[in-house]
Amino acid sequence: IPASVADVSRYVMIISTQLAFLVVKVPLVYGCFLCIARFLENKWGRPVTVTIIILLFSGAILSMTLLNHWLVLPIIMDYHGPTSPLFDINSLLYHFFTLAFVVGAACSLKLIRKQHRSRLKETELQKEKTEAELKYLKGQINPHFLFNTLNNIYALARKKSDTTAEAVLKLSKLLRFMLYEAGNKKILLTDELKLIEDYISLEKLRYADRLRIDFNTKIDDPSQTIAPLLLIHLVENAFKHGAGESRFESSIVIKITLTKGLLQANIRNTKEAEHSERNEGKIGLDNIKRQLELIYPLHSLALINEQNYFNVELTIPLNG
Repeated sequence: IPASVADVSRYVMIISTQLAFLVVKVPLVYGCFLCIARFLENKWGRPVTVTIIILLFSGAILSMTLLNHWLVLPIIMDYHGPTSPLFDINSLLYHFFTLAFVVGAACSLKLIRKQHRSRLKETELQKEKTEAELKYLKGQINPHFLFNTLNNIYALARKKSDTTAEAVLKLSKLLRFMLYEAGNKKILLTDELKLIEDYISLEKLRYADRLRIDFNTKIDDPSQTIAPLLLIHLVENAFKHGAGESRFESSIVIKITLTKGLLQANIRNTKEAEHSERNEGKIGLDNIKRQLELIYPLHSLALINEQNYFNVELTIPLNG
């Protein structure tokens, strides 16, 4: 017989043998899967699980032995010579270790896949929880922002100021932005800065010459994006607790720079000495702090409360 034909016959015999043993291995593997699943779900205790696995292995070893003597040797291998006893200890141990290896490998892969799916599910649930919390925070802080802005217009209306109509128009622009843009996960940083400019111009109508504002920006990448409404709420906070609580001339200095993906915002406002014990836990700052923790965990936020000044120093690696 040519060597190639003999090789093919040997391969066919090996494959046929393994296919025959699959009749035992597959039910054993899935039986062990079921046992492990019930144990991990706390439906079966350890004694019950171990007992059933022992019974499964015993039945599988017996089936392997019978298959080997009645099918594999006489039919597949065409062997009719002397054989070892049916329940030879060496044969039983061989079948046991073969089955243990198959079951161990299959269960290990099953547990690895299960753990991977659990991690993916946990990550997805955490993501959904974070998004839900962010939606709640934005839903809470936007009415707060609107309430403060309406207060400003109310103050103009009480004075019967000629700028009231202009203030309402500027407010409508702010609301349009918050309605159509603020729901996005990211917006252009330049759009956020334009929103701050509109808000500052609205505040100038109220305070006129009583408030000096210095707003400087330096952006090296106009295409850079940022989570919406983070910066403007810090600016709004400076107006509310600076000029809004002062009877005298006030000043606000806003400096925002972007250099190679690193955003730095410094917002400094004057305040009266009696307001030095300012409540930093108000809704605005609390919301901003939490949103920064969720969206930009690598950020740095410093709130410096001095006798006559309040300073906010924020650093965000936007590309991090």
